[in-house]
This record gives sequence, C-alpha cells and structure tokens, in this order.
Amino acid sequence: MTTIEFRHVTKAGRKGEPPLLDSVNLTVPSGSSLAIVGPENAGKSLLLRILVGLENATDGDVLIDQALVNAVDTRDRDIAMVFPDYEIYPHLDVFDNIAFASKLRKGVDKAELAQRVNDVAGFLGLSDHLDLKPRDLSDSERQRVALGRVLVRDALAYLFDDALSTLDDRTRSQIRSMVSQWQRERGRTSIFVTTDIAEALSLGDQVAVMHQGFVHQVGTPRDLYERPRDLFVAAFMGEPAMSLVPAKVRGNHLHLPFITLPIGEEMRERAEGRELLVVGIRPEDCEDASKLSPERLRTMIQFSTRIDEVEWRGRSQFAFLGFEIDEETMVVLEEVEAHLEFDLFQAFLLAEVSGESDLTPGMFLKVAVDSRKVHVFDPATGENLTLAD
Repeated sequence: MTTIEFRHVTKAGRKGEPPLLDSVNLTVPSGSSLAIVGPENAGKSLLLRILVGLENATDGDVLIDQALVNAVDTRDRDIAMVFPDYEIYPHLDVFDNIAFASKLRKGVDKAELAQRVNDVAGFLGLSDHLDLKPRDLSDSERQRVALGRVLVRDALAYLFDDALSTLDDRTRSQIRSMVSQWQRERGRTSIFVTTDIAEALSLGDQVAVMHQGFVHQVGTPRDLYERPRDLFVAAFMGEPAMSLVPAKVRGNHLHLPFITLPIGEEMRERAEGRELLVVGIRPEDCEDASKLSPERLRTMIQFSTRIDEVEWRGRSQFAFLGFEIDEETMVVLEEVEAHLEFDLFQAFLLAEVSGESDLTPGMFLKVAVDSRKVHVFDPATGENLTLAD
C-alpha cells in the first residue's frame, strides 16, 4: 500500500496569532492506521486537508510513498476522504452514490464494481436502500453512504475526518468496528480524525494526540495511557480523566493534600529547583484498601480521606474525594490551564472502586494505589518526570 509522511508541516495563523499547525511530524507506515485525536480546533482536520491538497501548508513537506506532493493537484494524489458533513449527491440513489467516485476512474470493471458496492452496502446495513434517494434516508444512513463511497474505492490512502460523528452510539460502535476490520483486512493505509478518545484508541495502530496545532505525543494506545508524556496527554487520554493533584516539594518528600510521599534519589534530581509538582493518579488505579490482602497492601500507597459524593455505576462506583488548594497554588494551576487552553485540575481525587464496597458521602475511605502507576509532572513544562526517557 502507501506510506504517508508529514515533515515539519506548519500553517501560519492570522497576524499576531499562534500557528494553526506548528511543525507537525508524523509517519503512517504502509498498511497501518493512525488515529489523530484532540479537542476541537486542535488542527486535526486541517492536517488532513493539507494531505489531500485542499489546503496549502505555509512550510514543511507532505510525502506519499516518499514522493513530495506539495505541488501535486488534489485529483492526482489519489486519496479517498470522508468529510464530517457527508456530502452525497441528492439526485443519485444509494447505489450510484457509493459507486460514483470509482466510476470516474478509467478502466473500471463495472461488474466488479457492482459486486464491491453490494458488499460494502451489505456490511453498512444499506442493502435494502440501494434504490433510495438521499431524501429518503436518515442522517445516520446518509453518513453510511458517504463511508461506503470511500470504502468501495481503490485509492493510495483513506482519510476519515470525524466520519462517524452523526451516527447514534450503538450504530457508531458497530460501524467503527466494521470499518476498522474492512481497512485492516485489505492492508489499507488509513488516517482517522476524531474528538472521541475511545474511538481513537480502538481505530488506530498508532494514536497521535494533537492540541493547539502541534502533536503532543504519538504511540500505541497502551503507550499513551500508561506513559503520557505531558500533562495534557495525561488529562486528555482517559475516561474518566486522570486526577491531577498539586504536590509541594519539601526536602525528600512530596506533600499532597491527603498524604505525604517520600521521593527517591532519581526523582529528587529531576525535581531539583522545583517547589510545586503535580501528581497524577488514574481513577481506576484506586482501590478500596479494606478489600485487599495485607500482602498486596505492603507494596501500595495508602491514605484515608473523606468522601464528598458517590456515583453508582453498577460493577463500579465513583468516589469523589475532595481536598483544599491554597490560593498561591491555585494561581499557578490556573496559569497552566490558561497556557494549555484546557481544564486540567479539580479540587477532588476521583476513585473508581468496586461496586461491592459500601460507600456513602461523609464516610472516610482508605484508598490504596500501586506506586508504579503514579505519575509526577512539572507544571511549568508539563513534562512527566516519572518517565526514564
């Protein structure tokens, strides 16, 4: 198939404003899938439009199979793309809409194309609608027609720009799985853009986290979850989000609102000169200490704190463990949020514990956390100080 590469791709913003894309470097190996995830206006869709040739970069290069395509016309790049607004032709029926782009190519075998259209329509749940016009379809069905038009094509690469956004939750999950399988079985190089974290983690062999026009981190879904490079990735990647707790450095200890933790020599060296750090704990890494054996507790961080609120989720429950943040620290945290243009901090630790625990607001919960799953960040740079590299 096809290799795609972005080299230092930059798109200038308006005069006096930050760039829309800031030296983006990404590589999509042949036959693999990349999911690009981030908040709205992160630059994700703009990057796809530059790749397909609908926008020009201010600087940097786009390569397809190691060939520079900056000056190549959109049609000659041979890239199939699904847009979020599912543009389909109102005068054509579903069959002809799906087949349209493929029919424009020279030397197309009409019988083979018809078979591919029927195959794609079948797994998208459109087999009974092939004779219908778009006006007779729901929004969800129109979006699936737009997907089908891309999937039926033979192209160098396939781009999906928030392509599942109009589908209802149940259909979205089903179609997402089927599209991913369809692309993977055919070894197609694919890029998916989404704001949905779960979608990105399920679609991409690699996931790129974007915000403010640049890529914060690229890695496998497990890498991003277990080894977030900075504060933004840690806060963004996870549902629910990682709890980020301010911690003051005092000699060989970190003072959190609910516990004081010793820090080893290596961490002391990394934290040197810093008075305030941020400790990250994922809700699902918190456990009810009363349910664990003494042997297991021996290697865990433990602390007791008051429960402010409980949300029952069936097999699990969320315990909101509130704490106080002094005014000086709050000013620093608000500056970090303003710089990142993203809400990071809450005045509570969220613990997701077993539904078997009998929890009520006002009671004290003894929490146990595996120390190996605790992250420490520098709020000034966002850097994850617990990563050895």
